[in-house]
Amino acid sequence: MLSRNLVCCLVNTICASLKDRSDCAQVERKEYARCKLNLHQVDCLLNIEQDKIDLGRVTPEAALIGAKFLKNVVVLGEFRNNAVKNDSAELAVVVLVRKTHSGGLRNLRGKKYCHPGFKFNQIATDFILKEFENTVLKENNAEGCENNVITETLFEKEIKALSDFFGPSCRPGPWIGFEKYDNDFYKNYSKLCELCNNNDKCRPGNEPFTDSINCLVNGGDVAVTTLDTVYQYFNNTDNKNRIDEFGYLCKSGDINGLENPCMWGQQPWNLIIANKKKESSIKKDIQSWFASNIINKDPNGEPAPSDMNIEYLQPILFPEEKEYNQIQIVEGAPSLLDYLEKYRVIPPTNEKCNEKIRWCTVSNAEQEKCKWLAQASANLAIQPTIKCIQSHNTFACLEDIKTDKVDVVSSDAHFGYIARKKDLAPLAFPDTADNDRIKPIIVIRNTENDINSLKNLEGKKACFPEYGGIEWLSFINTLRAQNVLSHSSCDYGQLISNFVTDSCMPGAHDREHEVSEHIDENKLCKLCQPSEQSKTGVNCNSNTENRFYGNSGALKCLMDKANNGDYAVVTQGAYQDFDSNDFKVLCKNGSVASAPGFNVDENCALTKIIDSEVLAKKVSSKLANIGVVLLNLETHSTQGLSSIQSDSGHINNFVQLFTDVEKCAAIDDDKNNSAATLRFTMLPFAIFLLFIFY
Repeated sequence: MLSRNLVCCLVNTICASLKDRSDCAQVERKEYARCKLNLHQVDCLLNIEQDKIDLGRVTPEAALIGAKFLKNVVVLGEFRNNAVKNDSAELAVVVLVRKTHSGGLRNLRGKKYCHPGFKFNQIATDFILKEFENTVLKENNAEGCENNVITETLFEKEIKALSDFFGPSCRPGPWIGFEKYDNDFYKNYSKLCELCNNNDKCRPGNEPFTDSINCLVNGGDVAVTTLDTVYQYFNNTDNKNRIDEFGYLCKSGDINGLENPCMWGQQPWNLIIANKKKESSIKKDIQSWFASNIINKDPNGEPAPSDMNIEYLQPILFPEEKEYNQIQIVEGAPSLLDYLEKYRVIPPTNEKCNEKIRWCTVSNAEQEKCKWLAQASANLAIQPTIKCIQSHNTFACLEDIKTDKVDVVSSDAHFGYIARKKDLAPLAFPDTADNDRIKPIIVIRNTENDINSLKNLEGKKACFPEYGGIEWLSFINTLRAQNVLSHSSCDYGQLISNFVTDSCMPGAHDREHEVSEHIDENKLCKLCQPSEQSKTGVNCNSNTENRFYGNSGALKCLMDKANNGDYAVVTQGAYQDFDSNDFKVLCKNGSVASAPGFNVDENCALTKIIDSEVLAKKVSSKLANIGVVLLNLETHSTQGLSSIQSDSGHINNFVQLFTDVEKCAAIDDDKNNSAATLRFTMLPFAIFLLFIFY
């Protein structure tokens, strides 16, 4: 009999990843459940919070990011296996000392420190592996904030503080994740590798938590390991006679016997989460769908319909690792925060040593996203911490970086030219989906007869989305490359001003756009018209008060019957308010596309580039710390953060776009430092770090 929880009106929507498409298609055939594809687990959390999705699975790390911010997400169950004896958590970190130790956390200076190392296991995160040492350094006022280090990074100050505080130790790497830098750090702070078996390489072994205990037993004083490893180690026949020599060092400083563990940090299991409005019915469905997998079964639960295709539903919801095939229902359906606080201290985003990376945002949505990023960074023990500072627009953020009020912004690529005019440079590129690429095209009216080459554009009326925008810059670079625009000057504003007649380039009157002093503002604003939203009648604004602002505005400018332009330069896209048959594209080689419309190939478009970039000041004392933070985010957290010299064509095109500008500026003015700047902006991310470190 069909469960009333599975009738048509109460069909549950499940978080699915892109890899689950085929399984989702099979599940949805029977109409018992639906899928909603998410790029990552943060999307899943937000969609459940907003009641767009009913349930899903998240890792504890993803849950930790959202725990402070989400009010409508509850925990229904845990995915378990049978391998861990301490099954209240997947992993519990403990600290072992010799029973003879006294003085708690205050008497560890000079002691021999044993540690398992890093990045060998996604379950054992950097934060829980660093919690003990960070606590000890803080307790002993030994955090090393005043340390002088070669790289001028908080990261290296932490390493030096550990080396200064502890005696000969084994704290294997990788510490930063790039072999060149790690090897240099191992040499500079070799005391932290002295007790390791492979101390010349300072790498963790195949059984790092066991190795940490071995280090302690063979002469060390204090060891970070896991509770399960302690059970296994001292239940071994060879080690049972040494049980009374060691104890657990608790956060309080007390020492407990091995029969009475005290944990530092615990890593929960993968979780089944749901929207709290539906938790009761979803819990019944989970019990029904996966009855054979439930540890604490409901004896009164209804069986799932025989035709439900459970074999396709299970891969969508369960972890990929096959051993996590059991579900422990969590009683009471606690909130994420209430559930996680039983296992972990949710790290604060407080700054350490008065060091912080000030990240500029321009909207409430961006500010919230930044706070999530800051929490993710704190959860991963990345230092310095990120502080989110909201400004009123991107222009203000760019100016605030220039004047050292903030440090970083993730900016739309359309502001790239203006950013470089303010001496800013990219550090990385957010790079996720192919549909986020920008492909600028030159558009003419389909009825146009006198424009059939790039040279025909000279002296014509031009419509651009914005002065200094990416379409504007791509157009100028293309025409310079084709020798249609003069190479006599590198003042791009002056070049375009001399090339066109009456036009509309929104923002051409605005100093925020870093406009050239040698342009004819009246000419570049002549065709612009105030919109119905305009409060002042000013017609050249780079906002919706200008009827011809943006891509759609540029097309309106081209088609306006009263005083239309001759051509527009816009980003290729689907413009629903226009009949595409009214337009043709003038390709970058000067030929006119044979078919009407905007849908032309990449060889016709002026370029294909990335749509955003992470910007900072070219010369700043913060660059080293910013580099470490971005590197760690790229390694641990942020999917799709690409380096400046990526192999991707759309990134190379974007970098080249501004390389041409800077090369030109370097030739145009021997007194400026653009050649040195160019070397900086072209560096791949790893080489960039080498540059600022050494």
